[in-house]
Amino acid sequence: MNGNGRLSHSALRTPHSAPDSAEAARASPEAVAGALKHELAAHVHPAVRTLDLFEFGSAEAENVNRDEALARIAAEVAVCDRCRELAASRTHTVPGQGSPHAKLVFVGEGPGEEEDRQGLAFVGRAGELLTKMIEAIALAREQVFICNIIKCRPPANRTPMPDEASNCMPYLMRQLEIIRPKVICALGGTAAKWLLQTHDGITRLRGRFYPYRGAQLMPTFHPAYVLRNYTPDTRRKVYDDLLKVKAAMDEAK
Repeated sequence: MNGNGRLSHSALRTPHSAPDSAEAARASPEAVAGALKHELAAHVHPAVRTLDLFEFGSAEAENVNRDEALARIAAEVAVCDRCRELAASRTHTVPGQGSPHAKLVFVGEGPGEEEDRQGLAFVGRAGELLTKMIEAIALAREQVFICNIIKCRPPANRTPMPDEASNCMPYLMRQLEIIRPKVICALGGTAAKWLLQTHDGITRLRGRFYPYRGAQLMPTFHPAYVLRNYTPDTRRKVYDDLLKVKAAMDEAK
């Protein structure tokens, strides 16, 4: 990055007992599938009860209208009140935005003040830098999808509490199942830790890919961190990570 902020080269079980073999043999596949779906719906968390149980790249996911599916999630997020403190203090929810066919998804920590005001992810100063990061690998924001671990701004931009992230993760998982990206870029330690389910910090995690549900996940520094630590070393590391992201996208074509 130069002084203008531009990057430069410097086996599924139901809770009840399964039907016996004779009963199962009499049942049609459709009946068994319907019963299983009903059984699961009664026991999964309400926040994920509408999940269609897609796997990345499944036949069902291939046929879904991605725009409509993402809009349904956004509508659910808009009325979500599982985190009472966040629901009471937010101005807008921030489900995320971008291409429903994106090969690359950026996942940050949570909305800030400007994101809360506009209802859009990464539109503040960190968002401006993220735009430059995206442009540095010959992409536009419209070609990627940008979202966060949580969909509401925590008071004073504090780090999301574990229960808040747990409440919101089902929405993110559904978004990823619909978009089916080839590469996911986790921006910062919070996003990387929750996606990878690890306690390792971003300094240890960044710079290499991790397999993630059929995609490749690259952790790197959050743009807000880069703004606070605008050193040649930080900028070089972020640029190196982005070059790896772009190469992985090109290989996945």
